[in-house]
Amino acid sequence: MKQAKALLLTIVLIALSPLVSPEARADSEVDEVLEKFDHEPKIREVQVAAIKYYNVSPSKIASLRSRTRSKALIPGISVGFTNSLSSFNRSVDDIIFRNVGIAKLEEQNADFVGFSASASWSLDRLVFNAEELDVMSLIGIQDGLQREVTALYYVRRRLQIEMLLNPPKTLASRLSGRLRLEELTGLLDAYTGGYFSRKITKNRKGKDLARSAPKPGKTIHADNEDGKELRMRSSSSQTVAPTATTR
Repeated sequence: MKQAKALLLTIVLIALSPLVSPEARADSEVDEVLEKFDHEPKIREVQVAAIKYYNVSPSKIASLRSRTRSKALIPGISVGFTNSLSSFNRSVDDIIFRNVGIAKLEEQNADFVGFSASASWSLDRLVFNAEELDVMSLIGIQDGLQREVTALYYVRRRLQIEMLLNPPKTLASRLSGRLRLEELTGLLDAYTGGYFSRKITKNRKGKDLARSAPKPGKTIHADNEDGKELRMRSSSSQTVAPTATTR
């Protein structure tokens, strides 16, 4: 019954194949080529990683702008301290009444300590603060960063497709293509803090694990140390239930 259904489906597909437009077949070929790079991060993921690495996300810029305007509510505080020591000696000689004595000595000492504090507000900055212009310039950095990352990403992708569809014939051209690909990968890593290569490695490991995992309904046989056969049948939920049978 299953073979009959499969045969019928094949006949229907063969009959409908002339009805498929050349454009649709070309698009399917393009999709097949692009699917070879599914393990690599998408362009938006790379852009977000670069923005995060350079700390120029829209939320960060909005936060800086808000804090710049609120800065006027914080007063400028100045504190002062003064200390002075003085010593004064004086000798008095009465030349008219000598019976008082020849001289009279006077000594004066003074010690002064002072503290001062003041607070000032620049409330006009609540209306406009020139520092907001510096914060808004980060938007230009964010835009330039995304443009640069996007250009590098698609230059690299075009090089990959070119090497895939038209493989270099000579050793020199192969080396040149490989080095250029590594250069573009390194630049993307520099803009994203190494995120680009880490993501590729992670996705490849995930694909390798998915490829090596047993398919649902497949029975796996193994022998344990006691010579007993372990029969495991994996289900769609990846639950493995071992049962031991004696030979």
